Amino acid sequence: MQFGKILALGLVLALGGCASFTKDEVAPVTLPSMASYANKPNVYVDFDFYQGEPKSASAVEMPQARDMLKPQLQTVLKDSGLFGRVTFDKFEKQPGDYSLRLKMYNHPPNGGQMVLAFISGLSMTIIPAYATDQYTMSLETLDQQGQPLSTASNHDAVGTWMGIWFLPLAFNTPKAAVTDTFTRQVNALLKEWADSNRPKYSGI
Repeated sequence: MQFGKILALGLVLALGGCASFTKDEVAPVTLPSMASYANKPNVYVDFDFYQGEPKSASAVEMPQARDMLKPQLQTVLKDSGLFGRVTFDKFEKQPGDYSLRLKMYNHPPNGGQMVLAFISGLSMTIIPAYATDQYTMSLETLDQQGQPLSTASNHDAVGTWMGIWFLPLAFNTPKAAVTDTFTRQVNALLKEWADSNRPKYSGI
């Protein structure tokens, strides 16, 4: 009897699948080209990922989520062509560098259940048939003296379906959906940043 239960559970887990889809609240943007400028601002980027409501004191840092998204953030910043030197190491920050504080919050919709899909993966015990991850992202700019200059934010979401019916959609992985949403949110904030900080670029 016990063997039968174990075999049944094994089949469920083997057949289980999930598919995630972005809500596309933040549209893809085209970043302005700064290729003609010889001098571009150098920045220190402080990136954190939280689970909980934005700006809430009860929001909890999620180092695992931050570390999973950090390589994509590095790629986005490099491909943007907006900056001269970019560092994530506070000790490498040099005089004259601007500081960018990027924060991403994963929070539940209207008090519902959040899944943090790209970390949780498939779990038959804690993830329902459908769950939504809400993502609010903010970008704060500080000048060379550490004084706040500007803050911008946006919001998007990822919906995840769980169950054997989604095996044909296995390519719609939670990680792929979150990475896509994350990239669009970062690029949208970078476009706002570039549009409002053009005086920091020069051709001399």
